[in-house]
Amino acid sequence: MLKEKLLGTWKLASFTGTDEDGGTVHIMGEDATGFICYSQDGWVSVQILRANRPRYSVPDTELGTDEQTLAAARGMFAYAGRFTVDEENQIVYHALEFSLIPNWIGSTQKRYVRFEDDGALVLTADPVRIGKDGKRRHTALRWVRG
Repeated sequence: MLKEKLLGTWKLASFTGTDEDGGTVHIMGEDATGFICYSQDGWVSVQILRANRPRYSVPDTELGTDEQTLAAARGMFAYAGRFTVDEENQIVYHALEFSLIPNWIGSTQKRYVRFEDDGALVLTADPVRIGKDGKRRHTALRWVRG
Protein backbone atom coordinates (compact mmCIF):
# COMPACT_ATOMS: atom_id res chain seq x y z
CA MET A 1 0.00 0.00 0.00
CA LEU A 2 1.26 3.44 -0.93
CA LYS A 3 0.65 5.10 2.44
CA GLU A 4 2.69 2.48 4.29
CA LYS A 5 5.57 2.81 1.81
CA LEU A 6 5.63 6.60 2.32
CA LEU A 7 5.60 6.55 6.12
CA GLY A 8 8.70 7.73 7.94
CA THR A 9 11.41 10.29 7.37
CA TRP A 10 13.24 10.74 4.09
CA LYS A 11 16.35 12.85 3.42
CA LEU A 12 16.64 15.02 0.33
CA ALA A 13 19.01 13.65 -2.31
CA SER A 14 18.16 16.17 -5.06
CA PHE A 15 15.61 18.82 -6.05
CA THR A 16 15.63 19.48 -9.78
CA GLY A 17 13.48 21.21 -12.34
CA THR A 18 13.41 20.42 -16.04
CA ASP A 19 12.10 23.01 -18.51
CA GLU A 20 10.33 22.37 -21.81
CA ASP A 21 13.66 22.58 -23.68
CA GLY A 22 15.10 19.77 -21.55
CA GLY A 23 17.37 22.01 -19.45
CA THR A 24 17.66 20.85 -15.85
CA VAL A 25 18.61 22.98 -12.84
CA HIS A 26 19.02 22.28 -9.13
CA ILE A 27 16.26 24.45 -7.68
CA MET A 28 17.91 25.06 -4.29
CA GLY A 29 21.47 24.31 -5.38
CA GLU A 30 23.26 20.98 -5.74
CA ASP A 31 24.08 20.84 -2.02
CA ALA A 32 20.56 21.54 -0.72
CA THR A 33 19.54 19.55 2.36
CA GLY A 34 16.18 18.68 3.77
CA PHE A 35 13.67 16.09 4.79
CA ILE A 36 10.10 15.01 4.26
CA CYS A 37 8.26 13.16 6.99
CA TYR A 38 5.01 11.24 6.58
CA SER A 39 3.42 10.28 9.90
CA GLN A 40 1.12 7.37 10.68
CA ASP A 41 -1.65 9.79 11.68
CA GLY A 42 -1.70 11.47 8.27
CA TRP A 43 0.61 14.49 8.57
CA VAL A 44 3.35 15.53 6.17
CA SER A 45 6.13 18.01 6.88
CA VAL A 46 8.72 19.25 4.39
CA GLN A 47 11.84 21.32 5.13
CA ILE A 48 14.43 22.16 2.46
CA LEU A 49 17.47 24.41 2.96
CA ARG A 50 19.87 25.93 0.48
CA ALA A 51 23.47 25.17 1.50
CA ASN A 52 25.60 27.92 3.04
CA ARG A 53 22.83 30.34 3.95
CA PRO A 54 24.38 33.44 5.56
CA ARG A 55 24.32 33.48 9.34
CA TYR A 56 22.65 36.25 11.31
CA SER A 57 24.95 38.75 13.07
CA VAL A 58 22.89 38.15 16.22
CA PRO A 59 21.39 34.63 16.46
CA ASP A 60 17.79 35.71 17.05
CA THR A 61 14.90 35.60 14.56
CA GLU A 62 13.95 39.19 15.37
CA LEU A 63 17.46 40.63 15.18
CA GLY A 64 18.64 39.61 11.73
CA THR A 65 19.16 42.47 9.31
CA ASP A 66 16.66 42.83 6.46
CA GLU A 67 19.25 41.37 4.07
CA GLN A 68 19.96 38.42 6.38
CA THR A 69 16.24 37.74 6.85
CA LEU A 70 15.60 37.89 3.10
CA ALA A 71 18.49 35.51 2.39
CA ALA A 72 17.26 33.11 5.10
CA ALA A 73 13.71 33.08 3.71
CA ARG A 74 14.81 32.68 0.10
CA GLY A 75 17.12 29.86 1.13
CA MET A 76 14.39 27.78 2.76
CA PHE A 77 11.28 26.00 1.63
CA ALA A 78 8.87 24.56 4.19
CA TYR A 79 5.31 23.41 4.60
CA ALA A 80 3.14 20.99 6.60
CA GLY A 81 -0.37 19.64 6.57
CA ARG A 82 -2.43 16.50 6.13
CA PHE A 83 -1.81 14.00 3.34
CA THR A 84 -3.99 11.51 1.48
CA VAL A 85 -3.09 9.00 -1.20
CA ASP A 86 -4.61 7.82 -4.46
CA GLU A 87 -3.44 4.20 -4.56
CA GLU A 88 -4.63 3.50 -8.10
CA ASN A 89 -2.81 6.46 -9.69
CA GLN A 90 0.18 6.53 -7.27
CA ILE A 91 -0.44 10.13 -6.20
CA VAL A 92 -0.07 11.76 -2.80
CA TYR A 93 -1.95 14.96 -1.97
CA HIS A 94 -0.55 17.43 0.58
CA ALA A 95 -3.33 19.63 2.04
CA LEU A 96 -1.34 22.54 3.46
CA GLU A 97 -2.11 24.15 6.79
CA PHE A 98 1.31 25.80 7.17
CA SER A 99 3.71 27.14 4.53
CA LEU A 100 6.59 29.56 4.16
CA ILE A 101 4.78 30.65 0.97
CA PRO A 102 1.59 32.27 2.36
CA ASN A 103 -0.30 31.71 -0.92
CA TRP A 104 0.04 27.94 -0.46
CA ILE A 105 -1.81 27.84 2.89
CA GLY A 106 -5.14 26.13 2.24
CA SER A 107 -3.94 24.68 -1.08
CA THR A 108 -3.59 21.03 -2.01
CA GLN A 109 -0.32 20.06 -3.64
CA LYS A 110 -0.44 17.03 -5.95
CA ARG A 111 2.67 14.84 -6.14
CA TYR A 112 3.19 11.84 -8.40
CA VAL A 113 4.94 9.03 -6.52
CA ARG A 114 7.59 6.68 -7.88
CA PHE A 115 9.92 4.35 -6.03
CA GLU A 116 13.25 3.59 -7.69
CA ASP A 117 15.02 0.23 -7.65
CA ASP A 118 17.40 1.44 -4.91
CA GLY A 119 14.43 2.30 -2.66
CA ALA A 120 14.56 6.05 -3.28
CA LEU A 121 11.28 7.97 -3.30
CA VAL A 122 10.76 10.38 -6.21
CA LEU A 123 7.99 12.97 -6.03
CA THR A 124 7.19 14.89 -9.20
CA ALA A 125 4.65 17.59 -9.96
CA ASP A 126 2.90 19.17 -12.89
CA PRO A 127 4.89 22.06 -14.43
CA VAL A 128 5.13 25.25 -12.34
CA ARG A 129 7.04 28.51 -12.60
CA ILE A 130 10.07 27.94 -10.42
CA GLY A 131 13.61 29.22 -10.34
CA LYS A 132 15.12 32.68 -10.61
CA ASP A 133 14.37 32.87 -14.35
CA GLY A 134 10.65 32.12 -13.87
CA LYS A 135 10.59 29.26 -16.39
CA ARG A 136 7.92 26.57 -16.19
CA ARG A 137 9.52 23.35 -15.03
CA HIS A 138 8.64 19.80 -14.08
CA THR A 139 10.04 19.39 -10.59
CA ALA A 140 11.47 16.17 -9.19
CA LEU A 141 12.45 15.67 -5.58
CA ARG A 142 14.46 12.54 -4.88
CA TRP A 143 14.40 11.33 -1.28
CA VAL A 144 16.31 8.52 0.44
CA ARG A 145 15.79 6.89 3.81
CA GLY A 146 17.75 8.62 6.57
